[in-house]
Amino acid sequence: MAEFKSQKETLEIRLGADTKFPIEGSFKSVKGLDVLVQDIQILLLTIPGERVNRPEFGCNLRNQIWENIEVAAKIGEASIISALNRFEHRITLTGVGTSVNSNTGLITYSINFVINSTDSSVNLIFPFRSGTQLSFS
Repeated sequence: MAEFKSQKETLEIRLGADTKFPIEGSFKSVKGLDVLVQDIQILLLTIPGERVNRPEFGCNLRNQIWENIEVAAKIGEASIISALNRFEHRITLTGVGTSVNSNTGLITYSINFVINSTDSSVNLIFPFRSGTQLSFS
């Protein structure tokens, strides 16, 4: 008899598991969609040149911290599209949108993609604050 798995179980099998970052005291595991979201965050927050063995890996998003917020939003959107298309082969990017709040200096990126192994659509909201250091804890 055929065995049916839930969408969550299918994602865990196809996307695997990894160590949760940042490491806080002990090693914890993340699975499935959480692994993919974590890997995308790591990619977007890595400045090209930071990784010794992969100097081209990363996204120029953090280089825009001190730019004018409108300029940072436009360049950031292009940088996100370029980085995801180049380095994240588990997804097909369908669009990136931006929302700018000049009063708070917050740029919100809406990253839409399809997971290739499951054909599941995902909308990832990625906040970026212009003029400050980034902190994702």
